[in-house]
Amino acid sequence: MKKHTHAATPPTTPLTSATPATNVGSGEQPLAIEGAALPLPSGGGNSGGGGGGSVSIRDVAAAANVSIATVSRVVNKPTTVAPGTLAKVRKVIAQMGYVPNPLAQVLSSRESHVIGLALPRFHGEFMTWLLHGADEEAARLGYHLMMTTIATSDDGHARRHIVGSNLIDALLVVITETEDHLAQDVLSTGLPTVVIDTDLSGKGLDSVILDNDRGTREAVEHLLRWVEPSNLYFVGGPKGNFDTIERARAFSAALLGASGGAPIGDQVTLGDYSIAWGKEWGIRMIGKKKLGGSNGCVGVLAANDKIAVGIMQAAEDAGIKIPEQLRIVGFNDSQLSRIVRPNMSTVSLPMKDMGAMAVRLLVRRIEDRTGETICTRLATRLVVRESSTARNF
Repeated sequence: MKKHTHAATPPTTPLTSATPATNVGSGEQPLAIEGAALPLPSGGGNSGGGGGGSVSIRDVAAAANVSIATVSRVVNKPTTVAPGTLAKVRKVIAQMGYVPNPLAQVLSSRESHVIGLALPRFHGEFMTWLLHGADEEAARLGYHLMMTTIATSDDGHARRHIVGSNLIDALLVVITETEDHLAQDVLSTGLPTVVIDTDLSGKGLDSVILDNDRGTREAVEHLLRWVEPSNLYFVGGPKGNFDTIERARAFSAALLGASGGAPIGDQVTLGDYSIAWGKEWGIRMIGKKKLGGSNGCVGVLAANDKIAVGIMQAAEDAGIKIPEQLRIVGFNDSQLSRIVRPNMSTVSLPMKDMGAMAVRLLVRRIEDRTGETICTRLATRLVVRESSTARNF
C-alpha cells in the first residue's frame, strides 16, 4: 500500500541503523556496490599528545596492557567493558591523544550513520539547493552525506557503482526519467531508499516529488488573462523526463478546463532542457508566423528557465517585443530568470525543502522497514515578473 502526502513531515524517533545490503539478481546486471571487501584498518588517525607520531590502536593496547579487542570495545561498545578496565583504557586514550579511525568503526560496528546520495550530475542550481537542504537535515538528525554521481560516462554507458554498502545505512537517489533502469538496480541493493524527483512509490520506493500540477495551472491561468487559448504553447524538456511529462499533462488539463478544448498541433512540443532547444523552437515558430505574426499576443510556458531564455533570445533577434507580443513563463526560478531582461516570470521550486524532506523520509524508512510507502508532493508557486506582465500592470 502506498500513500500520497502533500509536504507532510513524518515523525522521527531515535535513530537506528539498517541491516547490511544484499544483492538480488535481475534480468540486467544489478547495481554494483563498492566497498564490500574493504580491509579493516588497524590503526588510529591523529598524532599522539606530545609524541608527534601517529598513535595506533596497538599503541593504546600496549600502554594500557590490554588487548586490541578490548580497546576496540571501549571505543565502539563501552557497555560491554568492565568499569575498571573502561576507565583505565579511556585514561590512556586521553593521555596519548588517540582518535579512532572512523572507517574502522564503520566496518566493525556496521553502523555508519552515513546516507548515500546519488545524483545524475553535480552542476546546476537544482542540485545545489537540494544538496544544501539534505545536508542540513542529515546533520540535524545525526547523519552525514556521502555523495556520488550516476551520470552516463563518455562511452555512453551508465555508471554502475554508486556507494559502498558497508559505509552507508541508506540511500537517496535522484531519478529523473520514468523508465530509468536505476530503479530496479536500487531495489536490488536491499538498502532503505528514497527517490527524489520521480514518483516510484508504485514500485515500493518512498518518493519526494514536486507538485507540478499547481505551478503549471497557476502559470496557465496567469497567461490566459492576456492571450487566447489557441495562442498558448507549452515547450517541454525530454519526453521521458518525469517533470516534463507532469507539466505537459497539467498544461493540457488547464487549457481544456479554460477553453473546453485540448491542445492541438504544436501547442505542446517536447525537446530538451537547454537554451539551444528554446531558441530552435522560437525560430521555428517565427518561421511559421505563429510567433510575431498577425495572430495577436502569444503565451508560452517553458518547462525550465533555460528553454525560456532561448525563446526570448529568438524573439529579441526577430524584433518581437516582450511582453507586448510574447508573454513567457519559465520553471525553476533560477538565477537566469533574474538576470535576463525583461526579468522572467517563473515557477519557483522548493529544492532545499525537497532535500530535507527526502532525508526525513529516509530516516523514517531506516527506523521502520515495513511501513507503508509514501509519496510526498511539495508545493510550487508562480513568481510573476516582467516577461509575462506589462511593466505598468
